Amino acid sequence: MPMDRDMRQQLKIVMVPILKAFILLILLSLSVFAQGADPGFQTRIAQGSKFVQRFSGTGPLPADDGSDDGNAPIDGSRKILKAEHKGHKGATTADASQPTNGGPLIGPDGNPITTPEKPRFETNCLGTWRITTPNVGVAAMQLQTMPNDKVVWFDTTFLGPSALQWNPPGKNCPINFETNVPDCYVHAIEYDGLHDTTRPLTLKSDPWCSVGSLSATGTLVGSGGYYKGRNAIRLLKSCPNCDFTEKSFVLGNDRWYASQHILDDGNLVVVGGRKSFTYEIIPPDTLNIPIKKFDFPFLQQTTDPVENNLYPFLYLVPDGNLFLFANNRSIIFDHKSAKIIRELPPLPGGSRNYPASGMSAVLPIKIDPKAPEKVYFDIMVCGGASPYAFYPVDSVQARPKPKNVYWPALQDCNKIKLMDPNPHWEKDMLLSPRVMGDMLILPSGDLLILNGAKKGAAGWWNGDDPNMTPELYMPKQKLGNRFKKLAPTHIPRMYHSTSAVLSSGEVLVAGSNENDRYVFQGVPFPTEMRVEKFSPPYLDKNLDKYRPKILTPPKKVKYGGHFSFKYAITTPPPQPLDATDLKMHLLSPPFTTHGYSQQQRMLVLDVILRGPDTVQAVAPPNPKIAPPGYYILFLVHRGVPSAGIWVRLVTQ
Repeated sequence: MPMDRDMRQQLKIVMVPILKAFILLILLSLSVFAQGADPGFQTRIAQGSKFVQRFSGTGPLPADDGSDDGNAPIDGSRKILKAEHKGHKGATTADASQPTNGGPLIGPDGNPITTPEKPRFETNCLGTWRITTPNVGVAAMQLQTMPNDKVVWFDTTFLGPSALQWNPPGKNCPINFETNVPDCYVHAIEYDGLHDTTRPLTLKSDPWCSVGSLSATGTLVGSGGYYKGRNAIRLLKSCPNCDFTEKSFVLGNDRWYASQHILDDGNLVVVGGRKSFTYEIIPPDTLNIPIKKFDFPFLQQTTDPVENNLYPFLYLVPDGNLFLFANNRSIIFDHKSAKIIRELPPLPGGSRNYPASGMSAVLPIKIDPKAPEKVYFDIMVCGGASPYAFYPVDSVQARPKPKNVYWPALQDCNKIKLMDPNPHWEKDMLLSPRVMGDMLILPSGDLLILNGAKKGAAGWWNGDDPNMTPELYMPKQKLGNRFKKLAPTHIPRMYHSTSAVLSSGEVLVAGSNENDRYVFQGVPFPTEMRVEKFSPPYLDKNLDKYRPKILTPPKKVKYGGHFSFKYAITTPPPQPLDATDLKMHLLSPPFTTHGYSQQQRMLVLDVILRGPDTVQAVAPPNPKIAPPGYYILFLVHRGVPSAGIWVRLVTQ
């Protein structure tokens, strides 16, 4: 029976509100579902009477816009990245969340959600330089900061006297292994990085162009060198009166211009060296080395007539494999089997390893407390020289001559995101060309680029036009805006110069010898005996009021464990700090020589506030991400670091 007009009207009045309610219910259900699937979807987080909207979907953002600490996938989006390639599982990173006042945002699993840092405190300071020691006596060819805040450096013992004699002169001189006669000159010193005093050390075998690293116990393990030192092991513990102990003829191959790195199990791997196309695993803290050597043809394949692959860049990857860069090629390989897991794209433009000595570092590694074992691992390779730059200045000529042609150094600066599914090199540009420079990770998480030359190559008499202006690389800035010139030094630092970050936050700079002996006059670049300290911009006195101080430092930190300590800010802020104001940075001090700082690494930890004067963090999850041993811990307040304290990462 057909409805009349009145009945239809009445039904409409009843059904329309029901339909509207039904549609609204569907929309609300979809919203709740979306929030459950992605906690960052249109979430409103209460902050007093205000609300902050957060987005973490897959909408387009500018490629690598710096919002992720310089680690975003360069694909124009902020998708959660799950990268994987053959035999090498990759990274997952969670999107950042806005914090609540007084502490971190806690996720549904009870863990803190990764939070972005607040803007850094600004300064117009470009850094300052000061000479701390006018004549230290020993050239700093190779350098290591020790866990007792002493800086050890040494030079060759084979090429004549240094500028420092044993005291009293001519008496009780140690026997030189190379010459079998007493050597009354000092070739190694321990420099107090905080008080600028020195103590002579004894070296017998020649460590010329050797390699080293700290073991998990804080012992310096040096390997290789020249002549009777070419396959030697040297040990130096961190104690007030310790000296080197050493033994020659113990390594499986000669290790001259090799690279070395600690492994996740505490053993050390030493790779390459001149005409040594092998690597070997050595146990730490012992002079008795069982030979465990692996042939590695990749080292021979990357060798030019003038090599260009010595002191290769070597890093422990978060899955326990090794990254190796030699000349212009790089691979990931399994050190247990010598199997190459993956070859990465070649880096065009020139050569990057000795004598075309470029610079390299791993960007600070952010630990996400929600997924601590899933990290980004981004590697920088910058500067260097043409593969042919060595020929026109070949030091076989014995002295520089007017016909020598010093080719311009490279100026590109490249980054590869190793954990991406398809890693590729992203090119940026230094502000000036640089070969033989150093690249150090600063307590702030920025990179300092210093020392080196604008022309030539590594080797005696091979460099020209010293580059005396440091650059600051800021990975959190947008591509094209990451470099900044800093205050220049007035002292050339080219071949055989070194540098080190101190726990004070200062940078110690020493060495430079373009000559085959200690030569102080009659040459373009005399042997350099002055020691400098550079204070980066974050040490501007105008920033001291923001500077944190660690009051109750921990001595040991267990992998994956929570640790905490009390702190204070020099001038207490008017408003309580929250978790976006502070970060913890763990810095592994490197062994630096020939422009490469080996075993250098920084871990970035989010903090949890436990009251007005206590911070807590979760330690790195395992020794593959952070190898065992000693680190300098900095508490960083919006770019302003505290003085560092030494902590030891342990398994138990």
